[in-house]
Amino acid sequence: MIQFKDQRLVQFGQRVRTYREEKGWTVNDVAARGYLSKTDLMAIESGSRNFGFTTLLELSKSLSITPSQLLDFEFDI
Repeated sequence: MIQFKDQRLVQFGQRVRTYREEKGWTVNDVAARGYLSKTDLMAIESGSRNFGFTTLLELSKSLSITPSQLLDFEFDI
C-alpha cells in the first residue's frame, strides 16, 4: 500500500529544519534541549509524523522560538 505524506506536515518539517540549521544545531542538539527524541525530531522534519500540541510546545522550546513562529507560514488548509 502506498501512503502519501501530508504536504502541510512536509512544509512544517522543512520550517523546523530551517530554524534548526540557522542556529547551527544538529538534531541531537535540539533533542537534548527538550523532551523530544532524535527519532521524533527527524520524523517531524521529514513530514512523516503528525504530532500533538504538547509536542509543538516542546519543539518550540527546544528551538528557543515561540510556537507562533513555527506556525507563521502559508500552507494549504
